[in-house]
Amino acid sequence: MKITQGYISKLHIVLPLIMGWMFLCNSLPAQDKVIRELRQTLSGKRDSIDYVNVLNQLGMRYHLSNADSCFLFAVKARDIATRLNYRKGGADALNNLSIFYALKANMKQAIEYDYKALLLYRQLGDSANVCQVLMNSSVYHDIEGRKQEATVLLQQAMNIGQHLRDDSIYGLVLINYALHFDDDTLRKDSVSWALNKAKEILKKYPGGRNHYYIEAFEADEWMRRGEAGKAVKRINELADQSLREGLVFVAIDMLEHINNYHKNSNVVDVISYKEKIFELAKQAGYTDLMLPVTISLYRYYAARKNTAKTAVYGNKLYELISRKQEIKNNTYLNHLDYFLKEQILAEWQLSNKVQEEKIAKANMVKMHRLLLIGFLSVMLLLLGGFTFSRYRSYRNLRQQELMLAGMNRVISEKNKQLQTNDDFKNKLISIIANDFREPLNNIIRVAAMFRNNANQEALQEVIEQVDVSSRNTLVVFDNILRWIKSQLSGFVYSPMACNLLQLFEEVVQSLELALMHRQITVGLNISEDLLLAGECEMLQFVNRSLLHCAVSFSPANHTIGIVAIKEADRVKVTLTSIAPELTGEVAARLFDIYREKEEPEGEDISLTLVICKDFIDKMGGHIWAEKKGGLLLLVYTLPSFN
Repeated sequence: MKITQGYISKLHIVLPLIMGWMFLCNSLPAQDKVIRELRQTLSGKRDSIDYVNVLNQLGMRYHLSNADSCFLFAVKARDIATRLNYRKGGADALNNLSIFYALKANMKQAIEYDYKALLLYRQLGDSANVCQVLMNSSVYHDIEGRKQEATVLLQQAMNIGQHLRDDSIYGLVLINYALHFDDDTLRKDSVSWALNKAKEILKKYPGGRNHYYIEAFEADEWMRRGEAGKAVKRINELADQSLREGLVFVAIDMLEHINNYHKNSNVVDVISYKEKIFELAKQAGYTDLMLPVTISLYRYYAARKNTAKTAVYGNKLYELISRKQEIKNNTYLNHLDYFLKEQILAEWQLSNKVQEEKIAKANMVKMHRLLLIGFLSVMLLLLGGFTFSRYRSYRNLRQQELMLAGMNRVISEKNKQLQTNDDFKNKLISIIANDFREPLNNIIRVAAMFRNNANQEALQEVIEQVDVSSRNTLVVFDNILRWIKSQLSGFVYSPMACNLLQLFEEVVQSLELALMHRQITVGLNISEDLLLAGECEMLQFVNRSLLHCAVSFSPANHTIGIVAIKEADRVKVTLTSIAPELTGEVAARLFDIYREKEEPEGEDISLTLVICKDFIDKMGGHIWAEKKGGLLLLVYTLPSFN
């Protein structure tokens, strides 16, 4: 880049405002003192955040006296901050590098580092430094000739600055706004407003350096109104005052205003001011500002044949140009080469970061997969445990249900057994009461006849009846014992051959008196060789009971027919009599009346018939009663023994 007088003048005006309240030093002696103190502090700190902060402070201080030292400290601070992942220290180091490249008139690299610092400050939420970096970037773009971008950046800085708690930075932004639009005739009012606002803000911060620039603006306004003497006088006063305060850089900047006055109108002898600027710049070590001033003085005195002055400034000019060429050729200070290498390093770091992110992402996916597998495994174990627990509970519950069902079944069977035993008891009592009633009545009749001195014939007849009924009662009693035995647990039914004709003949003989008394005859139609498979005593009880039942329902002077026929492997026995008073419905239920508690007349008959059904059932047969017309049929079937 070619450095012109106008460019350096503009750079010299705006750079102090770039540094702002953070970067501008009070005086050169104070500057040296602070640097010594910082160096002493630096020796006690090693590779830490405080160490980085001190390096950045040294870089800030050195930019006014030694730009290369500023560069070295900034690079060292940035490297350590990167290793420590200290973003605030890294951002400050990048800001120092940006200022360094601006002092070296390399605005492109200054903008590059300024943008990097801006990104970090935004991530940190540091609004004050974001505002300051935007303002610096606006100046850099303005020097590069990119007015539109500079205006946008400056406007962003103003938008942030007006919301800051520490509005001293906002005052600095307003001054830069006035500098930026000072030549714009359409913005005279806004420039005036910015200066007034900056004055208002800076009153709250006495002792600062920014008021010099505000007062210099007032002197410029006097110059534009034609009050040149007043303006020059005020600038000299400001320069002298800043020198008394040790603000050499500010004094140089003030004297540059007089140089600008001379360009617009030759009302001032500017050579003496340039010589003063040269001496102050030499004192401050600002090489880049000394070169254009030295060239101007050399040309001036060379044109006037002032050999002594020409030699002084010529030697100085040769020294500065040599140094500039030396710096340009020195690989150690080849900042452009350093920047390019830094760009390559940044690309490698970015590539490495991308690879690390890919690896981290792959590890995260793997970790998530492992966590998912672990979670599913735990859920599977829990589900298996829950299923096993439920299965154990179900199995225990099933066992309990089976146990309860078995217990209920046993209880039910016992209840049935108790019910059967209760029925048996009732039947037994009824039978005993019924079958022993007749012999007891006969005994009572005999006793009454003896007491009444009855005749011998009547007494003999009653005694014979007593004998017959007693014998029948004994037979009944034997049958009852057989029935009781059949009802007991442990009874085993063993069928045997039973001659049906003989059994009925015995029954008819035992009921001879009853039949004779009712004048009822019995007709037997049974084959002599017909044998039944059954228990003879049970079968005899059934035959006698059925014949007694038929006699009970039949009228006097009647014949009861008894027929036995063989059907396949069974024998069917039918007792036929007349029962005019018995309905068909009652006849169909004759063998179940006692069980249903609906007993007809003659409880003894119904109970006896129920016992008959029990016996027939035990012997594997069937028994029933039916009414056909006026005839009552009492029928049972049993297996044939043939």
